[in-house]
Amino acid sequence: MDTIKTYLDNIFAAFPQNEKLWKLKNEMQADMIEKYQELKNEGKSEHEAVGSVIANFGSIEEIIGELGIEKNETITSDERILISNEKAKEYLSEIKKSSIWIGAGVWLILIGVSITNFLSNNSFGFAWAKLDAFGALIFFSFIAVAVIFFIVNGIRMGKYEDYVAKGVRLDFRTQTEITNQSERFNTRYTIHIAGGVAMILLGVGSFTIIDEFRFENMATTIFLMIIGFAVFLFITAGMIKGAYDLLLTKGEHKNKAGFNKAGKIIGTLACVYWPMATIVYLIWSFVGEAWTISWLVWPVSGILFGAIAGGVGAWYSQEK
Repeated sequence: MDTIKTYLDNIFAAFPQNEKLWKLKNEMQADMIEKYQELKNEGKSEHEAVGSVIANFGSIEEIIGELGIEKNETITSDERILISNEKAKEYLSEIKKSSIWIGAGVWLILIGVSITNFLSNNSFGFAWAKLDAFGALIFFSFIAVAVIFFIVNGIRMGKYEDYVAKGVRLDFRTQTEITNQSERFNTRYTIHIAGGVAMILLGVGSFTIIDEFRFENMATTIFLMIIGFAVFLFITAGMIKGAYDLLLTKGEHKNKAGFNKAGKIIGTLACVYWPMATIVYLIWSFVGEAWTISWLVWPVSGILFGAIAGGVGAWYSQEK
């Protein structure tokens, strides 16, 4: 039965996607599956039943041609991957899960930084060196957990690399359904972005107020935790929005060649950039004993990297 569906998907993919063609495909699929079930009930094997059904229906391309629908040569030569409704939904589901884990991983790192900063500046009656070492242990533990999140999600999403590299295309029904879902998600996306900005403003406000009472260390700790949640909102909303854009060939995915070039450059840069940022943070914190201000490395690094990545993406998106 799946063979019949795949056969029809491949035949109809070469024609312009519209409601008329979609209805024809559904009617033919229903007739073919009905005939397939009849042959199976007569004792035919699956291969015999499928072969007989396809042979009896003759040339589907000729049937479509008789309706005045001609092949679209642009679609025929399109290298994008044709995916089914089920695959599109599966991809969206996996992206939603992945966005939560990646967002949580980034938030964990910032929480680790905030806790380390707090412990390194409060003795609580313990020897300073011991408490400082304990703070470092917490910091690296949080990073280790975050890295596990990143690696596991990277492996899980690896099967969709071709979607990103080549792009995807959908049949008419799936295109319509995903478009409607994307339009509904836009409201949620706006709320997430607005919420993230509000959290940043809240973090700055709380830092200013708490710092006025001479609790600078606590102010920094709370600020980083709030900023971490704002970043979580940005990541989850951004990844899901990106998934819809990929499926609908919108935004940066319109120019696949430029997008791929930009992705490779940004990925290579990230492999060097973030380890260097971590080294700067650790040296400044441990050697310079600057825990109260060394956390600034992360927001500054994030802003700079975002600006660089955005610039690279904008540059290559203009390529033809």
